Amino acid sequence: MNRGLVAKSIREVWPATLMCGLLAAVFEGLVAFLLPRFEEQMNVQILEMDFVRRIIEGMLGTRIAEQLGPEIISSVPWAHPIMLAVVLSHAVICCTRLPAGEVDRGTIDVALGLPISRWQWMWIDSVTWIGSALVVIMVAVIGNATGSAIAGSGRLLQPHQAGMIFTNLLGLYLVFGSVAWLISSLGDRRGKVITTVFVLIVTSFLISYLEQFWEPARIAGWFSALSYYRPVGILRTGQWPVRDLLVLYGAAAVLWGCAAVVFTRRDLCTT
Repeated sequence: MNRGLVAKSIREVWPATLMCGLLAAVFEGLVAFLLPRFEEQMNVQILEMDFVRRIIEGMLGTRIAEQLGPEIISSVPWAHPIMLAVVLSHAVICCTRLPAGEVDRGTIDVALGLPISRWQWMWIDSVTWIGSALVVIMVAVIGNATGSAIAGSGRLLQPHQAGMIFTNLLGLYLVFGSVAWLISSLGDRRGKVITTVFVLIVTSFLISYLEQFWEPARIAGWFSALSYYRPVGILRTGQWPVRDLLVLYGAAAVLWGCAAVVFTRRDLCTT
C-alpha cells in the first residue's frame, strides 16, 4: 500500500468530514432537544392542516394517524431533508475527487505515474471514503443521543434502534456515493459531475415525497433510493429492514463495481 496516497486521501477527505460531521451532530442534537417541546402543539396543528400532514407524510414516507406516535417524533431528525442533505453532500464531495477531481485540477498525470495500480488507488480511496462516512454518521448518532438526553423526553433511542437506523442510513449514503463515483469516472469536470449528482438526489427526494399522495409517482418510487430508507418504519416495528438493506447495499456494490471498471479501463489525461 502506498503510504503517500493514503495520506493524500485522508488529507483531502478530513475537512469535509469534519464540517459535515459537526453540522450533522449539531442538527441532530438541536432537533432531538427541541422537537418534544412542540409535540402537543404539532398534534393539534397537523390535525387541522391537511396540507402540513401531507408534507410530513412525504418526508417520513408513511401515513400519519390521528396522533403523532412516539416513533414518528423520534424519526423526524433522521428523515429531515437538512440531515440527509448534509450526509449526502459528504458522499458527493468525497466520491467526485477521483478521477474527475484529479482531471479537473490537472494532477491526474502525476497521480497515475505513482507505482500503484488503478485498482489499488480505487481501494485506498474507497476505504478512506467509507471510514469517513462511518465517522459522520456516528457523530450524528451521538448528537441525537445527547440532545434527547438533555431534553429528558424519554425518546432516547435504544442501542438496537440506533444501530438499525445507522445501518439503513449508511446504505443510503453508499448508494448515492457510488452513483457519484460512477458519474465521476465518466466525467472530466468535477463541477459538472457534482451538479449531475445533486440533480439525481433532488429527483429522488421529489419522487419520495410525491409517491405518498400521487399514484403515478409510486411506480417511480421503486427506483428512488429514498424509498428504501424509512426510519419511522424501523422505530415502529423494531425489526431490521432486511429487504431495504439488501437493495441499498446491493445497488451500492454494483454501482461501485461499475465505477471501478470504468476508472481502471478508461484513458485518462489532463485536459
